[in-house]
Amino acid sequence: MKFLGQPTTVSIADIEQERADILKHVLSTVLRTDIARDIFAQVIDGLPISKTYELTITRRFDLLSRSEPSQHAKILAQASCDSTEMLDNLKLDSTAAQRFQDSQMFSSSFNMHLLELAAIAIHEMAGNLFAAFHPDGEPRSTDVGQQQFRPVNTISLSTMCYAVSGRYPRGSLDVVGYWAETHIFGGVVVFDRGPREGARQCNAAYIHPRFPAPLFQLSEHQLETLSRAGSQGSHEELGLSLPFQCGPGARQIDHYTAFRDLNIYRDRYERRVDPIPRGGPCVVRLEDHPELQEFGKKAREMFGLPQNRQ
Repeated sequence: MKFLGQPTTVSIADIEQERADILKHVLSTVLRTDIARDIFAQVIDGLPISKTYELTITRRFDLLSRSEPSQHAKILAQASCDSTEMLDNLKLDSTAAQRFQDSQMFSSSFNMHLLELAAIAIHEMAGNLFAAFHPDGEPRSTDVGQQQFRPVNTISLSTMCYAVSGRYPRGSLDVVGYWAETHIFGGVVVFDRGPREGARQCNAAYIHPRFPAPLFQLSEHQLETLSRAGSQGSHEELGLSLPFQCGPGARQIDHYTAFRDLNIYRDRYERRVDPIPRGGPCVVRLEDHPELQEFGKKAREMFGLPQNRQ
């Protein structure tokens, strides 16, 4: 079935019912996770907590003391995640929805297009929540000096590589959406779009974590677990682990190479890369390298040292 009139956006109700039910069940499963409710509470507050804040973007030192969202925001986030209103008001990219509708049920292609729509939906929900609670933008700091120091056209609910609001159709609302994806899914959800520029193929699914971590490819098992979580009455939702983690042996790609040379992105406009690539970071995060984690675990066992807490 094709969408009539070739609209740019569609609602979940426009999608064939069986597939729409799977998408809604996946989204409901994601919204029931603690991480989704915590992130949406921060969106309702309009401010991140210290754990999710990237200081180099807006340089609001007052946010470093925020350890958790406000209680009021937590209550509102739970109510929002339990309600169907956010799902009913979603506007999804019609091209992505059409490819989801055209793919064979529970095939690899179906699973990737399902993930794409889920990421778009979470992205849109976060932006919509921010717009509803903060129509005038980010709550200001009470520190006059910090208000003057904050760079213009920036927002604290943002992540490096996706922080320039002028690049996006919805401006700062899209910046909030990318930030929410980063913490709920483990990074912005992107895809290998294939060699033809402009094609919205999904040849492989990747997660683009917080800078400077490299992109990592999601396994077939991770994609299948997400898809099975959409089956009514399935217990697979219990096995859906978010945020996604880089599995042992997963393909990892530098974000510059992925975007410029390999056509790995969700939308081409989402990022800009410098003509001259920057050097790699001097320090890497252990969680970005499962093989190093395994090496460290074996070394601690060999020398009788206590294991690190997860």
